[in-house]
Parts: sequence; C-alpha cells; structure tokens
Amino acid sequence: MSNSNWKQYFDKKAETHGASVKSSDYFNEESFFMQRDNTLRWLGELKGKTVLDAGCGVGAFSEPLVANNTVYGVDFSVKSLEFAAGRGLITMSEDLTALPFEKGKFDVVLCIGVIQLIEQYVSVIKELARVTKPGGTLLIETLNRGSIQRKLLKLFERSNKFDRMYAMDELKNVFIQHGFEQIEFMKIYHPFKFVTKSSGQGALSGTFCTSFAIKGRKKSD
Repeated sequence: MSNSNWKQYFDKKAETHGASVKSSDYFNEESFFMQRDNTLRWLGELKGKTVLDAGCGVGAFSEPLVANNTVYGVDFSVKSLEFAAGRGLITMSEDLTALPFEKGKFDVVLCIGVIQLIEQYVSVIKELARVTKPGGTLLIETLNRGSIQRKLLKLFERSNKFDRMYAMDELKNVFIQHGFEQIEFMKIYHPFKFVTKSSGQGALSGTFCTSFAIKGRKKSD
C-alpha cells in the first residue's frame, strides 16, 4: 500500500480501538506486550534521555519511557497521535525521510514495526541515523524474511503486511553504512514467549524467528 493508504488504515484502527494496543498491527495484545517488554529490557534502563519513537502509532510501545525521559513521537496517522499525546509523548505528523530535527538530537531512536510498510526504507534509516547522536542507539524492529512461518502465512493471508520483509544481514549492512557499530540482534519466535540475542543472523535462529530487532551504537564523528 502507499503511504496515504497506510495512513487511512491506521487512522481507521485508531478510530475503532482508541488508545488500545489493538490500534497497532500486532497479532494480539499478548504478542505486543511480550515484544515490548523484551525490547525495552534489551535496550536497558533509560533516565534523562531524549528519545524518538519513529512511527509511534498510539504511543503504547514507548509509553514506559515517558516517566523518566523526554519522548517524541512521529507518525503519519494524526488520529493515532492524539492517543500518543495522551500517553505523554511530544507528537508531530512528519515524513520519516525528512524529520524536522537537528542532527544528533536523540540519545535513543526507536522504529518498531514500521519499515515493512515503507518502500524507501534505506532513506528512513539514513534519516534516523542523522538524528541519532554520536554514542546514541538506533533500534529497529521488523519482520524476518527468512522465517518459515512468515512464508507460510503469506500464502494464506492476502494482505500487504507481508510484502516487505528483511534479512538480518541486509539491515546490518545498512546500519554499518550509516555509521553504526556494536550491532546486535534480538530474535522473536511468535507465538513462543522467549527471545534470543546474538551479534549475527545464525542459521537455525534466522530461519525460525518470525521477527527481529536490530540495534547499534552511532560512531563518534
């Protein structure tokens, strides 16, 4: 789908489900909270940081960070942003390939379940890298192209949500090209509740994990 169609899709979900995590595109609420808890635990404790949630939706993913940090939320669904603002995020509707922030503004940049919806994903990562400060962290979570489960679901579910999936090494190379080091992966195995972590793809885990997160540290200029 085009960006405008995705906007309509998520506006409608927000109108239907309000601030509920059902407004996001997760399999169910249990899956959402499992992924959020594991991802934020992996990210580590944050206090006094400036955080960007790029593609924040209704703000449910980054809500736990609001109490001790300044959290900005950007999304193209204005309706979703109404609920994100209610969770304490500083919200704005912007293009993720052309953000209105100065270079190196954010200590932490999150982009959760977004790049599979956007054709120009390299441009998005380039822009997220620009606004990440040296020594800061970029964390992206998306669908695993190598997943057997995803390949089977694509045969039966004729939606666009499986059109774009990524190999771990593919995103690792983009991270390196845009100045990141200390790159790590967290692999998610839906519907199971455990995750694994590593510095590489791994043959078996790369085949069976359904989604993965990648994080890296921005090199000093």
